[in-house]
Amino acid sequence: MNKRTLNILFTDRTLLVLAAAILSVIIFTLTSFLYAGSIRDRNERLEVQLALILSESVDIIRLNKDVTSKEKKTAVRSAGIIPTLEQILKELGLKAMVIKPLGEKKVNEFTEENAELEIKEADLNHIVNMLYMIDTSRTPMKIKTALIKTTF
Repeated sequence: MNKRTLNILFTDRTLLVLAAAILSVIIFTLTSFLYAGSIRDRNERLEVQLALILSESVDIIRLNKDVTSKEKKTAVRSAGIIPTLEQILKELGLKAMVIKPLGEKKVNEFTEENAELEIKEADLNHIVNMLYMIDTSRTPMKIKTALIKTTF
């Protein structure tokens, strides 16, 4: 290139400003693309972490429900089986014809308390509700035998 062309290129303010603007736009565009790429990568990593946390939270909620259920079933008894049955019947509005203890029996480290319960004139809904309340009561209980007579 000749000297005159170089002189025009480096002394003309319009060309210098235009070249600086183009160079600035190129640098800004490259920086933006690089920054957007790093943001995308970080977003993908955070999505993976979020998915892991959500899957773990489902497991934690399930475990919490299981532990709560087990704690409920193995809670230390504050009353015997007779008061528990009386409370269940009272909540349901049922009256027991016979409710009497049949003694206690030691099984491993637990004490098993037996009782006899006789209810008359109860409909099926009351029986189902009573069985549910026995299953979910704080005192662990199980029904060994049941005799149901229908009057259809």
